[in-house]
Amino acid sequence: MTRGQTTERARERPRPAAAAATAVVSDAERLLRRNGLALLIEGYSAERDVFGRAAPFLLLVLLTQLAGAANLSWSAAANTLAVLGGLLLVGTVYAVLNRVRGRAWNTLPQSVDTPELAFFVLAPALLPLVFGGQLTAAVVTAAANTALLALVWFTVRYGFVSTLWWGTARVVDELAASLGRLVRLLPLLLVFSLVLFFNAEIWQVFDAVPPTGTLVLGVVFAALIALALGLHLPEEVAAVLRQAVDRVPEAADLPPLTRAQRANVSAMVLTSQLLQVLVVSIGVGVFFVVVGTVTVTADVQEAWGVVGGQVLWTAELDGTALVVNQTSLRVAVAIATFTGLYFAISMLTDAVYRAAFMSAIEDQLTTVTRTRVAYLRALGTVEVPAG
Repeated sequence: MTRGQTTERARERPRPAAAAATAVVSDAERLLRRNGLALLIEGYSAERDVFGRAAPFLLLVLLTQLAGAANLSWSAAANTLAVLGGLLLVGTVYAVLNRVRGRAWNTLPQSVDTPELAFFVLAPALLPLVFGGQLTAAVVTAAANTALLALVWFTVRYGFVSTLWWGTARVVDELAASLGRLVRLLPLLLVFSLVLFFNAEIWQVFDAVPPTGTLVLGVVFAALIALALGLHLPEEVAAVLRQAVDRVPEAADLPPLTRAQRANVSAMVLTSQLLQVLVVSIGVGVFFVVVGTVTVTADVQEAWGVVGGQVLWTAELDGTALVVNQTSLRVAVAIATFTGLYFAISMLTDAVYRAAFMSAIEDQLTTVTRTRVAYLRALGTVEVPAG
């Protein structure tokens, strides 16, 4: 190797300071995403950071929708040809899109912008229209894909998946480390729930409620739980953000969070709270399915005038028929939902539990704030004193 080539290689090699800054930026962005705070990333964009990251999932959905070219009234061979034809059609449309945008026909998208999103919505909708003249199916496919994109945007933008991962680990730690605090609430929860559960009128009501009514009731109670937890959310988020900044002296020179970034923090806190309510509700629901199966037997249900609906599971214990039917499952879910609402209100009114929960959030945001200081300092976009 000549001296000139060696010099050229040395020029191409990144400087240690630049490489270190790049590593800090990469680690910081990874931590922000892992904590469900992707909007705190500088230069965050929907094209790259939302739909770009969701591109593998969207591609899987697109490939699955190739079945839209099939028709149940056709033979297996005809359906195979239709699916292959659908694959060729979708591939051709994408190749034309690449050429129109001035790229090689087989270029994979580096970011998912409006043309790619339009392709995701419209290309699968062409399949039932071209191969079967099914206009209704085409419209439904386009509408479903549009709704899916909206859901992906909302979920990824506010980091709900990452928050669920973090929240799940925190719930396990919280249940293990603070069993004493939960024991203060659970007896009241169980007494409240048991009084409702062993009540013939409750079983008769849910035996007569249609499935749609049960679903509407569940949505209403879920909304009430979210509303209860969100009442004081802005004040609590502002308080924990102030505490996090006070813990990190260098953070005083950070630019204030934008409205979207504060919404991201609020979404993270609310998701963590809802996850705790969900864990308690699921535990209570499973408990009452077991208790109801053993105590509210088929004979008891008959004496209460409960039809029961479809039988989902049956067994026999000491000559007594045990049964899990639609009604017993509905009652268990209803009691779990009531308990979830009670637990959500208790989280707001129990000062000890509330302080412990917000303390964990404060610790998390302190770590995020310290990371954000190093992140902005490495980017050089904001002057952050070394302290």
